[in-house]
Amino acid sequence: MKFSIETLNEIKDKISVSQVVEKTVQLKKRGKEFIGLSPFTKERTPSFTVNDEKQFYHCFSTNKHGDIFTFLVEVGGLSFPEAVEKLADEAGVKLRTFSPEEEERINKSKKIYEALEMSKSFFSSQIFDDDNLLALKYLRNRDLNNEIINSYEIGYAPQGNKLEKFLLSKGISHEIMTLAGMTIKDENKKDNFYDRFRNRIIFPIRDVRNRVVGFGGRVINNNDQPKYLNSPETPVFHKGSLLYNFSKIRPNLKDNDNLIVVEGYMDVVSLASKGFHNAVAPLGTAITETQLNILWKETNSPIICFDGDKAGKQASFRATEIALKLLKPNKTLRFINLPNNLDPDDYIKNYGIESFNKFVNKASPLTSIIWDLCLQDSNINTPEGRAGFETLLRSKLNLISDKSIKKHYGLLFKDMLDQFFYTKKTERKISKPGYYEKNSGKFKNSLKIKNSVLASGGQLPSDLEALVISGILIFPELIKKNFEIIESFYIENLRLGDIRDNVLDFVKKDYSELDIDLLKEFVQREHKTFFEKDLRFANIFWQKKDENNFDQISKIWLEILKDDQHIKSLNNDIETSKDEIKNEEDEKRFIDLINKKDQVIKLITEKYGEKKIN
Repeated sequence: MKFSIETLNEIKDKISVSQVVEKTVQLKKRGKEFIGLSPFTKERTPSFTVNDEKQFYHCFSTNKHGDIFTFLVEVGGLSFPEAVEKLADEAGVKLRTFSPEEEERINKSKKIYEALEMSKSFFSSQIFDDDNLLALKYLRNRDLNNEIINSYEIGYAPQGNKLEKFLLSKGISHEIMTLAGMTIKDENKKDNFYDRFRNRIIFPIRDVRNRVVGFGGRVINNNDQPKYLNSPETPVFHKGSLLYNFSKIRPNLKDNDNLIVVEGYMDVVSLASKGFHNAVAPLGTAITETQLNILWKETNSPIICFDGDKAGKQASFRATEIALKLLKPNKTLRFINLPNNLDPDDYIKNYGIESFNKFVNKASPLTSIIWDLCLQDSNINTPEGRAGFETLLRSKLNLISDKSIKKHYGLLFKDMLDQFFYTKKTERKISKPGYYEKNSGKFKNSLKIKNSVLASGGQLPSDLEALVISGILIFPELIKKNFEIIESFYIENLRLGDIRDNVLDFVKKDYSELDIDLLKEFVQREHKTFFEKDLRFANIFWQKKDENNFDQISKIWLEILKDDQHIKSLNNDIETSKDEIKNEEDEKRFIDLINKKDQVIKLITEKYGEKKIN
């Protein structure tokens, strides 16, 4: 007698492992698990553990492992059907056996899994073949050694139809190959099939039960398209329900681990080669509801780290809207926005794994991303625009279904709005008990620059960034002289970052013969409203400079850039210090940093404030 997977899972959802085991073994609670003496052997020191969350027991003395059904089989002496019937009766679940059609479907699935496992072995054997040196060279150029290649089972799909011939030799029919997504039937030729994956680096994709269910293939030559090719939807492969590398890292995950979601297979593998192993990837840029729920089963706050380009940013924003609908107490998302359109692999190559880990440790909360998303779509120069900004925030709040979370989000956004518009002037309590941030650095600094050129464009998260970008738009000669500096300049404001990226893309087309008039025309066409309104006061600053004295302009621009970096560095130090407050000495260090930032802000205000430019 066979039972459906759905039926077995329903029983397991209604009866915990500890409920079954405690009838035989005396259990004691230890953290998230239960512990007791092994029912399989005589012992004095408990080595038998039960985990209800993961629905299994494990005996360390005998290495026996299983679920509620196997326990009754091994300890209770029941057959598997008897164990299922007994627990189904206790759970109030109606048993359903397989029909002949379902039996056939299951048998086909088994054959598909076999075909996929054979295909994985075939691809793995090809990567070190002397005929495929270009594939291995590509991996070597990505700094992947044999240990990483073997650990992640990276393979190669050669040209031609070699996989089809290999599977035929192993007794796999064309029907099963096609159902598995490994071959495609040529509709123009009778009984003719060809390999789906050809001349591609191959990444096996496994499900939560660690079975190969599909593959991702990457081209060796970037001129070939598409760059990435996944297995099609099959009876065992459902793209929106899988995460690359999840089954590999799942056994070692802890609730406080930094689990990172990156865009692609190569990002995952490259991070692993640099020593960062807790990375997974959706099979496509956007993350799905199913994938997010899978992540939340293992960790409370996974980190989204998509590429820094426009597509990556858009994917991050889509992830926020999905997350808002699904938020539960203690379940959230964090975000990393890598600068300069870099992906994780490129960032680590340029700045090192330690710098990347700093990004990970300071990942932004979901609230910050939502704020930036609404801010970039708002023009808050007017009362009507401010009202629109608040309306956008409320629309995001309305996506939250959990009433308690929705309430606290609402309170937080109200607080942020008060600070942002300089209306809240009361003491703010920080996260550490017993300390009040009197005239907090953020609020105090905002008041100090309120009447300066920096605050005139106060809708921007960084007014210094506005001065930097405005400078290169008015004096494009700065781009030719400082192209690499501008390209690597870390910009917090998303809209300013997009302007920088658009301008640099334009310049790259004809860098040697930069036509300034064409560039200005391009800026006006692409960013007219933002340039004229949001950057208006920053523009005034530069327009008052002597355009004939380029050396002086260049000096001022570099000084602004330096000041911006100084402020950002201080902000990072303040955030780190705030999180580390444990005693009065830590508290004093935190206050000293705020005071230091106040002094720097004061100096910057005097340097770029209205008194200076009038």
